[in-house]
Amino acid sequence: MKRKLIFSWMPAPLFAIIGYTISVVVVVLCLKYMTLITAPIFIALIIAYLFNPVVDYLEKKFRIPRGIGASLSMALILFVFFFLIMILFPYIVDEIKKAADRFPETLNQFSLKAKAVSVYITKNFSEFVGNFDLVTKFEQMVREGLTSISTLLSDVFSNIYGILLTTLYFVFIPLVSFYFIKDSRQIQRSFFGLIPPRHTDHVIQKLEKMNNILSSFIRGQAIVVLILVVFYSIGLSLIGLPFSILIGVISGIGDFIPYFGTVIGFILSMLIGIAHFPTVEHLLLVVLVFFVVKGSENWYFYPKIVGKEVGLHFLWVLLAIVIFGNLFGFWGLVVAIPSAAGFKMHMNDLIKYYKNSLYYKKE
Repeated sequence: MKRKLIFSWMPAPLFAIIGYTISVVVVVLCLKYMTLITAPIFIALIIAYLFNPVVDYLEKKFRIPRGIGASLSMALILFVFFFLIMILFPYIVDEIKKAADRFPETLNQFSLKAKAVSVYITKNFSEFVGNFDLVTKFEQMVREGLTSISTLLSDVFSNIYGILLTTLYFVFIPLVSFYFIKDSRQIQRSFFGLIPPRHTDHVIQKLEKMNNILSSFIRGQAIVVLILVVFYSIGLSLIGLPFSILIGVISGIGDFIPYFGTVIGFILSMLIGIAHFPTVEHLLLVVLVFFVVKGSENWYFYPKIVGKEVGLHFLWVLLAIVIFGNLFGFWGLVVAIPSAAGFKMHMNDLIKYYKNSLYYKKE
């Protein structure tokens, strides 16, 4: 007598959504609560995922063994990393030092203008805002921000353990990436071997679809971030905003989490612009730069580069960021978009199943 499967009554698309949801939650919780172990593995997986197609191409086109191809990929990563450390990092440190040196002067200029704005608001709109002191609020915000940064830097660099751990990561991540790339086919065969043969073709089809979504997002988002760094830096430099390149780097890289970098960069630009520029027209130029660059990304670069595979409406993106951010914090924001794209794919399958069901078609 055959035993009836526990989930035999459940539609396959619904079962897939439940399984996908559990997988996403497990991954995010591992990243959030076991960062010391899982974060380097997560980064290694991303690197392996990005470079595995390159190694496949070298193997097929030039018959280069996977081990050698993986070694070349890791060597390239280390070269780029040390190049950035030697060239870009000192420049950013120098910009931060200049910003710190000029901070008292900038704060004084901002305070003078903010005080005038506060007096105007209090005088003309006292019934709505009461005694509005913009200077005090800004100084409190800056003080809290500097305290947080100081605490973070102290935690990272104050002990030898942190330095050794960071060094270990620089060795561990490329090494794990190397083995993920080198043994990717064995890993795939082992994974597919756990799937019942009757479901293998369907699972592979869905994984290929997810692969298209992830590759479109990760590779495309990396290119878009680079474009944003260049455009924000050039735009803010042209209007004469101090620390334009530093703000451009923050705005661009921060936008790997959609809209996060743009919001932070815009706030920084406006605060510095209020202290530095003599007229309101210059502040409007700051608004114009962010409007043009972000608009170009939303309407041209993102659809062209990231592609239509992700296919998420703005409201779906916003909802994913809010939900994942509230539930899982920083790591939730990191995985929100590709996870939401996967949910959309499974929801489309469930809707298709429903429309083909007898219940839907019954007269």
